[in-house]
Order: sequence, then structure tokens, then C-alpha cells
Amino acid sequence: MLHALAHRGPDAQAAWYGDQGCLFHSRLSIIDTDVRANQPYRDPTGRYVLVFNGEIYNYRALQAQLKVSWQTTSDTEVLLHWLIQHGQHRLHELDGMFAFAFYDTQTQELLLARDRYGKKPLYLHQQAGVLSFASEVRVLMQMHPELKAVSHQQLSNWLFWQTIPGGCVIEGIEELMPGHYTLLKNSEVLEVGSYLQANPYVGIQPSKMEAVAQVKEKVRSAVEKRLVADVPFAAFLSGGVDSSIITALAAQHLGKDLHTFTVSFDESQFSEHHIAAEVAKRYQTQHHEIRLKPEDFLDLLPAGLAATDHPSGDGLNTYVVSNYTQAAGFKMALSGIGGDEWFLGYPYFRKMAEWQRKAWMASLKFLQPALPFPQRKGMDIVQALKQYGGNAYAYQRLLFDTVTIQALFGLPQPNLFPPKTRAEFSQSHYSKQEWQYYTQPVLLRDSDQYSMAVGLELRAPFMDADLVDYALALPDELKLGNRPKALLIEAFQAELPSAVYDRQKQGFTLPWEQWMRSDLRDFCSQRIQAFSIRLDRPQLYQEWQKFLGHKSTLGWSRWWSLVALEDYLDRHEIVVCP
Repeated sequence: MLHALAHRGPDAQAAWYGDQGCLFHSRLSIIDTDVRANQPYRDPTGRYVLVFNGEIYNYRALQAQLKVSWQTTSDTEVLLHWLIQHGQHRLHELDGMFAFAFYDTQTQELLLARDRYGKKPLYLHQQAGVLSFASEVRVLMQMHPELKAVSHQQLSNWLFWQTIPGGCVIEGIEELMPGHYTLLKNSEVLEVGSYLQANPYVGIQPSKMEAVAQVKEKVRSAVEKRLVADVPFAAFLSGGVDSSIITALAAQHLGKDLHTFTVSFDESQFSEHHIAAEVAKRYQTQHHEIRLKPEDFLDLLPAGLAATDHPSGDGLNTYVVSNYTQAAGFKMALSGIGGDEWFLGYPYFRKMAEWQRKAWMASLKFLQPALPFPQRKGMDIVQALKQYGGNAYAYQRLLFDTVTIQALFGLPQPNLFPPKTRAEFSQSHYSKQEWQYYTQPVLLRDSDQYSMAVGLELRAPFMDADLVDYALALPDELKLGNRPKALLIEAFQAELPSAVYDRQKQGFTLPWEQWMRSDLRDFCSQRIQAFSIRLDRPQLYQEWQKFLGHKSTLGWSRWWSLVALEDYLDRHEIVVCP
């Protein structure tokens, strides 16, 4: 087990053995790198044991409330004594990203808990009175070789979302929900619950000036609390709004001790490396521009796919920049995930109004099977819009529509949907759906699996609880402007070069479509063919041939998701079954 986890924590590995079970831990040393802070961590009496993945950003404030003779300066020791004193009753006071297991050898009670936004994973398997849990799916599959099946229904759900929101594609493996805990004794569940608190900002009606000032202060606070570490700092700097804001604030605090990393491609028409360099120069960071040729990225592709713990058609960009950042000697980096979600950076937020104007299309449902894929997807959205109101937002994130899943893949209809009740049309509700069906199960899961694959911890200031609560409580009219993330840009406009916000959002873009028809053609064709044989659907491979000939209505991102999925299934010898 320690060998299987070694990439997540290469600095120390250890195990604790008790009468009722074992705890294993691989450590990536960030706060208090001394061996005394290694895990599994025990209190002086030996009664309590903790294994913990993540960081508690407010551990010093919690420490001040505890009367303990401290043995280390680590957040791990603070968390242990906080749990000894409060158990599951004050988990809401933990500010950080975490998944942990806390065991009382006297009562034989085990407390498992996960951070509010699911930044750190915690997978579970329970069978015949034995509970197994781990930070990675692969570890559970190694512990239990029988966990090698994906049902047709789960496969259908994955093809719908490109992930399994709130769960795992492998049969028999579950995920502890973000913001939840479970208390067990002898593998029997005593209590399951959410420790989430009501949003304290609900009902606020600030002026535009007040909102701008509060956003600026809360983002600044979110960045500064994530600058606690006993190792050098790095930040991902793409040249976009979010990463530029984080870089500016971190550099103001750290000065020239901040290292920034940008990955760029000479051939990419969407490269933002010039803007990133301008931000780095303004704040005098120690800037690392990693200029790659496409073949450099392709050389990293096998290792990136091998690092995949849960199948994903996204995230390899994170693997590339994480790989180079870690190779430069860094264990921790700041990431801009969350800015788009809470401050309306994605075009999907504004498209909801457009879909509402097209609601009449729902009456043409009988035409759906005969329509090309983009129109079929649109039909799914407007049908959901008519029935579920604001809960239809998440349907914009679907990978394959229901008709394609049944007709092309021969699978049952997906059964993992947003609540089938009507919800309000509000930007904050859309943000919540964005997090639930894409940010958490795709972006955050990918950022963890692909960064920790090389022993790099990512911290995301825009996922700060207080900041998110405030953003969600703001009225729509304060967040909507004449451009995406208008409120965020207004708060930090004076601290950013104009090139950061005076151009269209581009992001980290690679020539995937071109590669899939050239350099990656054989690689992709082999996996699409294998997947079509796996499902006994020759028409799937025929449709791939149409894509190669520029005649398929399915875009490259959907085909790449299938390539990545088949690579994962084959690599782990997973069987697809009814």
C-alpha cells in the first residue's frame, strides 16, 4: 500500500497496526518537515491515531484554543488534538483542504471526513464487515483485486458527464461526499452527516463599491492564508485573470521569493505566455517559461495517462505543468481554479438566458433522434430547462447526449441527473451546479490526481470558503457585467497589466484535433477500435473514421475522452459488464 501511494508522498512512508485495522501514510512534507511530524501521527498516550492528507490553513488559530504541550509545529498535531477535544462536532471550523481518518483505539471508533469542496479525495469500499479507504481508486483496486468491473449503467453515467459526480466509475467503490463525515465502530456506521453551515452572507445587499472592496479583501486573505509553508513557493501563471491575480497578491506578500511557471507552445495560436511574462516582470517573480514543442508534450502523454487514477478526458495540461514545476524543486504551487466558477467566467453562465429564449424547441422532441449531435445536445438542455428550470444549467456540461449514449454506444440511459425539481434562475445557483457537476468531479479531481502523481500539492485560493460564501450571496446584478468576471476584474484592475483583462478568454490550448489526425492517429485509432469491440458496437469505430475524414458531428474533445477512458480500462484490466 505504501508503494502504491509513494508518488503522493515521497518524503516518508509509515504504517500503524492495531487490533482492528491498519493505517498507512505517505507524506509530502510542506509544514514542519521534521520527522517528528510524520504520520500516522499519535498522541503521547498512544490512544489516538491520525492519517491526514492536505493542509489546515487556520491551524495556528485553532492551536491557540487548545491547551496542549506541543511536540511539533505541524498542522497535523493541531488537527489531532482538535479532534480529540471536539470529534465531529466542530469540523466546520477547519479551514483548509483535507481528507483524514482519526481513530480512537479505546472506543474503536473511526472518524472519516473530507473538506467542504472536495479538494482532497477519499474513496471507500466496504465488504463483509471490512472497511477500506484511500486517497486513490487504484490503491483500493490493489487492496481488493476483485474491484475490476464497470457496469453498463455507470459507463452510461460517465459518458454523460465525463465523470461520476459524487462517486466513482468502478463498481463497489464510493466517495465520501465533500463537506461530510462518517463515524464508524468495527466497520459499522454509527453516524453520517454534513458539517456544512448556513451561508452567513445570505441576504446581503451591498453597493457596487462595497462589493468590490469586500471581494478584493477576501481574495487577498484567501491567498495570504495559503502562503504558510516550510518549503519554497510556486504559482501557476497562465496569463489569465485568475492566475495573474493570485500571482500579484502572492508576490506582494513574498517579494522575489515567488517562482512562477508558464507552459507555452510555439505553434499555439492561443499562447498567453507574453502576458504571463508581463505579469511576472511587473511583480519581479522568478519566472520559469517552459517552451515546449508539440512532440515534447506528446512524449509526456503516456506518463500522464499512466498517472490517471479516475478516468478523465481532461487534466493532462495540469500533469505537464506540475511535472515541470516539481522537477524544478517545488512541492507546492498556487492554482487559479475557482475564479471562473464563482465570478462567472465561463460562457455557460450567460448562455442560460439564450436557452430560455429557445425553450420552444422542447416541443420538437420527436425530431431529436434525427438531428446532428450539437442539436441533440441542445434538445436535452431545453427539455431540462422546461421541466427543471435553473437545474438545467448542468446539462450544458454533458459529454454525450442521451440519444448518442443509447444509439451509438448501445448503453442504457444515464440515471445520474441534477435534482428533478424546479430551481431558480440565478447565477449563484448556476455556480453551485457548475461546482457539483464539473468543478469538483473533473477539475478538482484532476488537479489532485495529476499534481500529486508527481508529488506536488496545489492550493486554490478561489476555493476559499469565506470567499465563496460571499460570492454566492451577492445579487446577480453585481456579478454580471459587460464581460466575464467583471466584478473580479474591477476589484484588481489597478494591479494587473491591461493585457490580462482586455482580451478574450483563451486558456491553456493545445492543437489536439490536429494531433489526433496526425501524430496521435494510430494511438487514438487503436483505443477507439478496442472500445468499440469492448461494447460490440462496430458503428462506433465507423463514426471515428468519419471524424478522421472531417465528417463526424462529434468534436475532438469527445473522441479524446473515449481514448482516455479505454486507455484507463485497458491499463487496469477493468471489465465492462451489464
